[in-house]
Amino acid sequence: MMGTPHGGFAPSIAADVRRLTLVPDGLDDLDAAMVEPLTVALHATRRTDIRLGDTVVVIGAGPIGLLTLQCARESGAGRVYVVEPIADRAALALEFGANRVFNPAREEVSSALTEATGSLGPDVVFECAGIASTIQHAVDYVRRGGTVTLVGLANEPATINPGSWISKEVTVVASVAYSHEEFAMAADLIVAGRVQVRPLHTHTASLSNIAQAFSLLNEDRCQIKVLVDPRNS
Repeated sequence: MMGTPHGGFAPSIAADVRRLTLVPDGLDDLDAAMVEPLTVALHATRRTDIRLGDTVVVIGAGPIGLLTLQCARESGAGRVYVVEPIADRAALALEFGANRVFNPAREEVSSALTEATGSLGPDVVFECAGIASTIQHAVDYVRRGGTVTLVGLANEPATINPGSWISKEVTVVASVAYSHEEFAMAADLIVAGRVQVRPLHTHTASLSNIAQAFSLLNEDRCQIKVLVDPRNS
């Protein structure tokens, strides 16, 4: 089902048939639950002009960032770097094909990217962390004439340096949600084995312990995607 109506944490829900998408053969319930976040990443990469061989940076290796990494690979990116401080998430990024993961708590990422790209900078930067401060970081990282795509939803205003945006002639792409077509495309990518989603699933909660599941997600930074099984109360 597309959309996020209120009352979704229930054994059943009434939905507009126009928002429903058939689950294709070969997709079990666990993987089907991951189609929606994959579609967010797919939509972002489709809105971004990734050219064959481009160098791409993904800021944030949460579920959306890890899926964006894989979609960037599918779109023809030559090298993909990830910025992520949490070791478990960094390890998954490498498993999913990242060429290197930079830890912003331990190294100066701008300098490291400059060195890794031969002083050119990446062609595309996806901001998937949803942190206000990393929006300017994305512009700092990208090359002149490059593209920054905003995928993460920051909950507070961002402080930016307009001069760097203008002097670099940065193209900024905002991305949110998806289309019915992309929903079906994402499901097909999973069935074909072109995108891995199962490793993102770190915990399943029942309807009766949703509060504990939210606490786990907030307190344990190693959690990536917590799913709720409405069949278990």
